[in-house]
Amino acid sequence: MNKVRMIIDILMTMLLPVLMAYSLVGEQAHEILGVLMFGLFVVHHVINRKWWTGLFRGKYNAVRILSTAVNIFLAVFMIMQPVSGILMSKYILKNVTLGGTASVMRTIHMTLAYWGFIMMSFHIGLHARMMVGKVVPKMKTAVRKGVTFLFIIGAVYGVYAFVHRGIGNYLLMKTAFAFFDMNEPRIWFFLDYMAVMILFATLGYLIQKGLLHVGTKGKRGA
Repeated sequence: MNKVRMIIDILMTMLLPVLMAYSLVGEQAHEILGVLMFGLFVVHHVINRKWWTGLFRGKYNAVRILSTAVNIFLAVFMIMQPVSGILMSKYILKNVTLGGTASVMRTIHMTLAYWGFIMMSFHIGLHARMMVGKVVPKMKTAVRKGVTFLFIIGAVYGVYAFVHRGIGNYLLMKTAFAFFDMNEPRIWFFLDYMAVMILFATLGYLIQKGLLHVGTKGKRGA
């Protein structure tokens, strides 16, 4: 089951920047991949259903509050996004429409897509501690330093990519349409969005690490 969980998580992570490409991959491909992403999302939550059943059990510290809030918001985004997508589908569910709402649904769908992109990246960072704890100790010092350097470079470049791609405007609904440079090599688009993913995953990891440090320090002081 752990292997299945890992495969699903990897597939979802790989699909995320591809789904953000939209016009670059084609509308029909976007709809198909969107359905696939939602299916993986459902399976992911079925496998991790114990997290939902244990939601009201145990104590909540700062880390658990943050993780729970992110997970719930992300689940809401991931449910609302396909609903808005269905209502403006041109291929898979083209007969399911709601007259006069295409423009509104497009704005809602795009905004949810960008917030979901950021939240999922942050979510990955919150869960990276377990992977880091398993993988990093097995690395040689030089390899570990090299990987850390690459992530730092990726996160720093992610700040530039975030601004350059105007992602903040999409999050705040300041931009009504997604703009793509069709003459730009697609690799640059994907590299930029992967860098933004690294940026927010790193933020999630560092914030969680900081909260854990503060909590441990508080217990020692007590």
